Amino acid sequence: MAPALMQTCPSLSELCIAALMEAADGIESANDTAAFKDALNANFRVWLVVRECGVGNGWAVPTSRDAEFVIQGSSGQGRGVNDDEINAIIAINRRVAHGLAAGGDIARIRTRAVLAYREGGGGGGFAPWMVGQIYKKGRLRSAFDPTSEQGRLRPIIRAAAVSFICEAEQPGP
Repeated sequence: MAPALMQTCPSLSELCIAALMEAADGIESANDTAAFKDALNANFRVWLVVRECGVGNGWAVPTSRDAEFVIQGSSGQGRGVNDDEINAIIAINRRVAHGLAAGGDIARIRTRAVLAYREGGGGGGFAPWMVGQIYKKGRLRSAFDPTSEQGRLRPIIRAAAVSFICEAEQPGP
């Protein structure tokens, strides 16, 4: 019997799952201040697109409360957050990823995302590539509802997401 081939075109939710897990791992494994700030910034960018995907697609997770907590805690690159809050951010990332997976094999989902990244030529970094793919696949237009009080932040959020996508599209070394 031939081994089953693994499809390497992850769905929108699978890209979100892989990005959330990658961001959680990045925060957890940061071993210096610069790496920690970079990991929180990456998590912030992941959550901007994951939150919008959740709202736009009617997903039960992430909840708006989780999204607001993580976005707020990640946006300051570690200023004003303590270890308990960082641990909560990591736990929320993983819990939301598991919720989106709905019992699916997260390791297999992450492997598929890595394979899709490699098939696309790699370069620019895996995390920025995933955010870019989520942004494109989700056809995201804004990070906030323009009718909400936070709608005034939309250009700032969009600029952050676009810069991250541009970084991902740069050829690797």
